Amino acid sequence: MQTLTEQIDSGTLWTFAGGIHPPENKTLSNQTPIDTLPLPEQFYIPITQHIGQPGSLLVKVGDRVSKGQPLTQPSAPMALPVHAPTSGTIEAIGDWVSAHPSGLPETTITLKPDGEDRWCSLTRRDSLAGMNNTEILATILNAGIAGLGGATFPSHIKLNPIQPVKYLLINAAECEPYITADDTLMREFASEIVQGLTVLDKLLSPERILFAIEDNKPQAIAAIEQAVKTSDFDPKQLQVKVIPTKYPSGSEKQLVQILTGQEVPSGKIPAQLGMVMQNVGSVFAIKRALFDGEPLIERVVTVTGQRTKQPGNYWVRLGSPIDWLLKQTRFNPQLLGQKVIIGGPMMGFTLPSLKAPVIKSTNCILVPSRKEMPGNARELNCIRCGECARACPQQLLPQQLYWHAKAKELDKAEALNLRDCIECGACAYVCPSDIPLVQYYRIAKSALRQEALKQQASDRAKIRFDARQARLEKEKQERENRHKAAAAKRKASAPAADSDAVQAALARIKKAKPETDSEQDMAALRAQRKAEARARKAEKAATDTASAGADPKSDAVAAAIARAKAKKAAQNSDNTAPDPKKAAVAAAIARAKAKQAATKGEPAASETPAQPTETTAKAGDNKRNAAVAAAIAKAKAKQAAAKGETTASETPAQPTETTAKAGDNKRNAAVAAAIAKAKAKQAAAKGETAAIETPTQPATDAEPVQAAEAAAPADPKKAAIARAIAKAKAKQA
Repeated sequence: MQTLTEQIDSGTLWTFAGGIHPPENKTLSNQTPIDTLPLPEQFYIPITQHIGQPGSLLVKVGDRVSKGQPLTQPSAPMALPVHAPTSGTIEAIGDWVSAHPSGLPETTITLKPDGEDRWCSLTRRDSLAGMNNTEILATILNAGIAGLGGATFPSHIKLNPIQPVKYLLINAAECEPYITADDTLMREFASEIVQGLTVLDKLLSPERILFAIEDNKPQAIAAIEQAVKTSDFDPKQLQVKVIPTKYPSGSEKQLVQILTGQEVPSGKIPAQLGMVMQNVGSVFAIKRALFDGEPLIERVVTVTGQRTKQPGNYWVRLGSPIDWLLKQTRFNPQLLGQKVIIGGPMMGFTLPSLKAPVIKSTNCILVPSRKEMPGNARELNCIRCGECARACPQQLLPQQLYWHAKAKELDKAEALNLRDCIECGACAYVCPSDIPLVQYYRIAKSALRQEALKQQASDRAKIRFDARQARLEKEKQERENRHKAAAAKRKASAPAADSDAVQAALARIKKAKPETDSEQDMAALRAQRKAEARARKAEKAATDTASAGADPKSDAVAAAIARAKAKKAAQNSDNTAPDPKKAAVAAAIARAKAKQAATKGEPAASETPAQPTETTAKAGDNKRNAAVAAAIAKAKAKQAAAKGETTASETPAQPTETTAKAGDNKRNAAVAAAIAKAKAKQAAAKGETAAIETPTQPATDAEPVQAAEAAAPADPKKAAIARAIAKAKAKQA
């Protein structure tokens, strides 16, 4: 079985599905040689004439420039420079109408020629000896060469593929009706074109160079074949392939299929299959850049149509106004009642303004008559005939694409491979309903491109956001690690003694509360013991001051009363006031009572008003009087300990009237006089009256005291006991 290269060498050609055969109408413009036109009055040079980014400006208004001088410089991978088409002065830099279906303005340099047409310095070469691929590609880039077949893809990028190239394909099919620019170029400059192939051969080193020309260009075929024979190329390496006339055989993917039989998959390019394709006009421009040193400042443009007086092909400087170009062919645009099409009738578009300039992709200016192109017919409904599907060279479904594009269902249109549409116009040409299918496809593809740009911007924003979040998280983690490292360093550097001291301090703090409670208990116990001792001391003092004939029972009663009070005070201090302060207060009260009883030795009678009261007491039993006095003292001591206040405040100052019986003996009178005298002395010592200043309160606790006083006999022993009780109560108050 033959290999692909063997089949190519044997002259095998393939074909593609679909396609049409519209009227060629090429004889209008290919009967005369290429003509040269004079300089226009002004040039309008757009800084973007290719696919990709524009270059940055090198000139400003008022600068004088020479022919071929660069006006911009590339500042991005897909950027190309533009050059001055002649010598002159920069008059303006700003917006000007573009050669685009939209007619939107774009940045344009306005150049006024000086008429000298003076070249800048050029570097000419006879061969490529001493030049490497990098230098060759740089020369092509600086010359501003792009694909002149209509796509305007930067040539220096296309001629620097990633993988090796097996086949170099030269596209000279020129399948579009009316256009003859490549045809006449091959007729007149065949040897220069073959010389340009030597540059591509040095760059790519392909196994085969296939030069494809449609069979409707016999003169061009003969000229190229003759140039190949006189060149240094091996006839097997450089082969001229004459292909059948069929539209759109000049499309890149279709020409690859014709010459190699391989179909370029959807979403891929021929370079991924080891093939590179160049237009014949681009090859000629590369020859002029490498050997003559001339940048791309002009090209061959076909001006044709039945409305032109001088149809033909012309060397046109880039930036020449289209209305000026039409006037050079003896046509007055002001009298035009028809449209002017830039490009061919199949893939061209109507110019919105004739002020637009000629650019690198302008290969044809078509001015058809009404007979040639009747104009925009009325769009009818689709009848589902299927002719568009049969004519589509990409084997798409134009009918479904039309419905989805019209309904703006872009996702469904994209799913049907809308991006693979080459916009050849074959479907619209065969449509019986005159539906402008290609226009719908272009609008939908433009919308898809806009969505793709938005998605790319969104993806870039997401990448930036994720990168920022990752950076912030990394910084946070680094801070935490630094803090942890610092803490570990401090812990490691601290001596062990400090840690032991801290632990010991914590242990002491934990034990502080139990120790405090124990100290409080001990303080209360000591206060109780001291109170008992002072009570015993007071009892002894009271006994000593009493008369020798005191009753032992009365002494025992007084001692018991003092011990009970001290014990009660200690118990109340333990129960109600565990606090050391309260215990100290109770102990101080007990000490004061004992001290007062010991030092003064005065009668401790109950607190009665300062004014003497006349009492009449019956003679009573000594035991009964002692019991009454003990009960009164016990009650008052309990009340003082519980409430923390004196019992004297509870006795009214108002004297109580008692009825004394006649016949009091002298002893009772002496007791009363002694009580009054003791109270007067106590009031004088304290600086205040012994009477309570609340005379309005009813008599409560004083009544038993007065009764006891009235019933007490005039016995010295009993008088001593009464004085001790009164003294203790006064000290407590």
